[in-house]
Amino acid sequence: MKKAYGLRVLFRALALLAALVLVSAASAGPCRAGMVTLVFDDGLSSVYQYAYPVLAKYGLVATTAVIADRVDSGDPDFMDEKQLKELQTAGWEIASHSLTHKRPIDIPKFIAEEKCLLLKPVAGHRPLYEAKYKYEELSGLMENGKVLRERASGKMVKNEPGSYYFDELIGEVIVHPFEAASAEKQQIVAISYEREMQASKEELEERGFKVSTYVTPHNYWTPEMSELSKRFYAQVANGGDDFNRKGSTDRYWLKRFVVHANDPAEAIIGLIKEHAMREDGWVIFCLHGIGSDLGWEPWDAAKLGQLADFLKKKAIPVVTLDKGVKLWVEGKGKPGV
Repeated sequence: MKKAYGLRVLFRALALLAALVLVSAASAGPCRAGMVTLVFDDGLSSVYQYAYPVLAKYGLVATTAVIADRVDSGDPDFMDEKQLKELQTAGWEIASHSLTHKRPIDIPKFIAEEKCLLLKPVAGHRPLYEAKYKYEELSGLMENGKVLRERASGKMVKNEPGSYYFDELIGEVIVHPFEAASAEKQQIVAISYEREMQASKEELEERGFKVSTYVTPHNYWTPEMSELSKRFYAQVANGGDDFNRKGSTDRYWLKRFVVHANDPAEAIIGLIKEHAMREDGWVIFCLHGIGSDLGWEPWDAAKLGQLADFLKKKAIPVVTLDKGVKLWVEGKGKPGV
């Protein structure tokens, strides 16, 4: 009799303990295993000036996707090498956003398709050569392995060996080669999208950055380019306005929600609540400029602060793209906050 009574007491105690655990879990909010990544495209200087201090205040990191040709270009709208190094030291990820921010449908796709320009001397201007170009955009020119610098006018090119000017209206290229023999022997080629991916990674790595991620310019991507990217990168982020689901994430086609200038912070937080907290997904955001009118669809710094405050208070893991793939796809490590 005493034994049966003792068992009843034990079962009641266990039931009470289970109920307390359920109550505690309910009060803590939804069960959450998801995470969030913030990606700032284009490498704009406003990210260093405004986004970096806001996120640092909350101990959060992000990924910035850099157009390699804009680093130390002299254009103050873009971050320089020193600023990017500071971000990397602080735990940010530096990703490639291509060499010149072109789409694969606007330029040759593959290195094998790169054609030498049919250059001829410009009459009366001995250092210069000219050629017609059939594509809508010119990603860049390469002379015997050296990349030529694009300039804003033919007049500027005249005084600078190793430069060119592309007149989009008439589809004509003016080139001042490093060596005249290169032009005469037709050794100057137009850069392909494959080289955009390869050269941008190499250039950033030569500057001392750890680059494993490619972020597609204009959020434009194709299965063909996705397959090609595997030669150079460990993962690729695109657009899609969707979240990434556990078990079905394509590391070479990571989906992102695009943040627009007029989007309130509450709307972005709502996506996190729905997809990261309730559905245990990986939510990646595509942002551009912060706190200024620079770039496409700039977002207000106060909104970013509101978002960061929410992420910190809810202890939602915030990771870089590289870290996210290691956790989400490879199952390596644990997410930090």
